[in-house]
Amino acid sequence: MRPSLIKIAPILFGTVAMLACGSDSTAPSVLVGSYNAIEFTTTGSSGQTNQLLAGSTLNISLAANHTTSGHLHVVASGSTPAFDADLAGTWAQSGSSVTFSQPTDTFVRNMTFAVVAASNSLWELDGDGTFSGTAVHVTLRQQTTL
Repeated sequence: MRPSLIKIAPILFGTVAMLACGSDSTAPSVLVGSYNAIEFTTTGSSGQTNQLLAGSTLNISLAANHTTSGHLHVVASGSTPAFDADLAGTWAQSGSSVTFSQPTDTFVRNMTFAVVAASNSLWELDGDGTFSGTAVHVTLRQQTTL
């Protein structure tokens, strides 16, 4: 006697659903690595500034245990002095978004970054926000490991 399709359909659909959910291409382990800013612009009342060309830097490493390390350097501009911050803290992923938590108050911890597929099976974290009237755009690209 053959089992009826009605009896095995839930098992078949459940198996297909589990297989489909088993390959999350943005799982946290995929995002682990070092990231450097490839785009970093600010736009305020005096216009847009390419912070990378001006000498600012931003690098951050995401560890498998959800801790971070890294450094933010923003060059002096007008009457605003240079700013340096240690980016040690934690990171969290929710779907295709990444957030950071660090003791130092920077735009990095106040911005949500979108996870974007880049070339060569690497990832980018793309963030936009406005802080005290200044729009900040940052794209961080995952670095290849040798």
